[in-house]
Amino acid sequence: MHQLTCNGVLEGIRICRKGFPNRLPYPDFKQRYAILAPTAIPKGFVDAKAATEKVMKAIEMPEDNYRIGATKIFFRAGQLGVLEEMREERLSKIITWLQSWVRWYFVKKDFKRLQEQRIALLVIQRNLRKFLTLRNWLWWKLYSKVKPMLSMARVEDEMKELEEKLKKASEDLEKESKLRKELEATNVKLLKEKNDLFLSLEAERGGSGDLEEKLQRTIAQKADLEGQLSVSTLL
Repeated sequence: MHQLTCNGVLEGIRICRKGFPNRLPYPDFKQRYAILAPTAIPKGFVDAKAATEKVMKAIEMPEDNYRIGATKIFFRAGQLGVLEEMREERLSKIITWLQSWVRWYFVKKDFKRLQEQRIALLVIQRNLRKFLTLRNWLWWKLYSKVKPMLSMARVEDEMKELEEKLKKASEDLEKESKLRKELEATNVKLLKEKNDLFLSLEAERGGSGDLEEKLQRTIAQKADLEGQLSVSTLL
């Protein structure tokens, strides 16, 4: 102890305890200790320094045990250990909650499966009791013998219904075929009329050309006669 006192070790320890020997940059603090107060930090982008201040206020650490710097947060000796203990406790609670939720999920799943099995067993038991009660009942025996006949009658009804549907489909097909033939005949008739009209139009065009030639010749003859008339008048 005398040697430590003379070498200044104890004084250094005392100074260290009065100062803030431990320090952390704000991004590192936010990444590691934000779990201590997840509700204090709003969702989205938050400045690391502001997040650090919110976490420290949420955990209610005495302000004498830390200082807020420009880029780092400073702690007195031993305060980082306290934060680590709080973090470990928080992680253990989260893991315990997760394990309990997983166990609850599997138990609920097994319970649901057992419920379904119980309902299935009740249904099977009820059906077995009904069968044991009905197997010697005369009406049930009669129904068992008549049931195939009922199915045959049902098959016959279905066959009749199918035959009616087929007959109706055949009639519809025949009507469509008849209508198609009528439309084809109408189409042929219209094409013939179209060709006749085209030929008559071409003939009229040829006749109009002849008339134009006759008119031109008449005009020329008229001009010659007028010329001859004017010459005879001058003479």
